[in-house]
Amino acid sequence: MGEPPKKDYPPGWNDPPMLNYSPVNPPPKSRITNKRVAFPVESQRNPQNVNPSLPPPVLNTNNVCSESIYLKASENFNTALENFGNERIKEEIWQMLSAWQRGQFSDGTQELLFEISNCILEKNRTKLKELHLKLMMGESCVKTYLPALSNVINNL
Repeated sequence: MGEPPKKDYPPGWNDPPMLNYSPVNPPPKSRITNKRVAFPVESQRNPQNVNPSLPPPVLNTNNVCSESIYLKASENFNTALENFGNERIKEEIWQMLSAWQRGQFSDGTQELLFEISNCILEKNRTKLKELHLKLMMGESCVKTYLPALSNVINNL
């Protein structure tokens, strides 16, 4: 086989590359298409004392702080509900507080509920609506108590 005939026009995007099989003139390095990177079979560093079946370690929460927040919030809710007439709403708020005491809420949710209890005492409706919206966007474990909270907020 000889060399392919020379063309009068420059090669297009779909023209095959001109291959040179001569050992004297190897192809330029820019035409080498195999650009795979070697992946190490064994990693260089060995993790020490890591058991992959165990979950990652959890930071200890400050129980004293969350306990004091719970006590203040429950006190705030109880004083706000003293003059509230609807017994069903009171019962749902107390169920929410007992779920909080059992540790079913995250720290962020606990802080939001604490701020809501403070705003209920201060009767700050604009801040209450913002906090209530944040609580609605948050965890699903609080969503069962949201109608009771919104009822308390609307009856201020």
